[in-house]
Amino acid sequence: MIYIKAILVRYFGNPQDRTAMFNAASLVINAFIGIGKLILGLYLLSGWFITNALYYLILCIAKGQVLHKYTLAKKVSSPQQRYSMELYVYKRGGVFLCLLGVSYLLVCLRIYLVGDALVYEGYIVYLVALIAFTKLGFAIHGNIVNRHLNNPIISTLKMISFTDAVVSIVVTQMAVLTMKGSPQALNASALFGMGCSVLFCLGGIWMMLRKTKAPMKEVELIKN
Repeated sequence: MIYIKAILVRYFGNPQDRTAMFNAASLVINAFIGIGKLILGLYLLSGWFITNALYYLILCIAKGQVLHKYTLAKKVSSPQQRYSMELYVYKRGGVFLCLLGVSYLLVCLRIYLVGDALVYEGYIVYLVALIAFTKLGFAIHGNIVNRHLNNPIISTLKMISFTDAVVSIVVTQMAVLTMKGSPQALNASALFGMGCSVLFCLGGIWMMLRKTKAPMKEVELIKN
């Protein structure tokens, strides 16, 4: 019991490590979804599956890069070098957020112009809704619990997770409206998704241009 408790404290006691681990778990899930959709797209020659897979693969690359840099930053002893690395990752995260916005914009544009989308039926709709609201709940919880953390890498992970959650909500809206038989289900969801995509891009640009200051603890360590 003491050994198990030590493991839990080691990996879940630190809020930053806890956030990183949750993102690592979601990375694995999104990777399976992206690869699965890419295989289906190539097999069925479906443009919708391929463009959708592109979004998920960019999402996985973005999270993977950020998590890798988080692991490296923890090993840097110099506060100044560590914060410079974290800030670089934050700004590059803005680039990835823009790429996510553009890729999802293409998905929504295809839905709007071609009407090409996967229609969920039956209990699958409720599963999609459950996954979407679970993602949104974790994203909101992560932002509230970790709001006091001034780590740029953790902020990047929170932005990417929130983006993923919003996309899931768009998918849920489309699934519910389609189940209800709404004639404008695809168009309404596509327009909503395109609006969210624009916000993702604006958020990415804000991250790239934002001038962040090192936390007071970091500043004191750098001065000393």
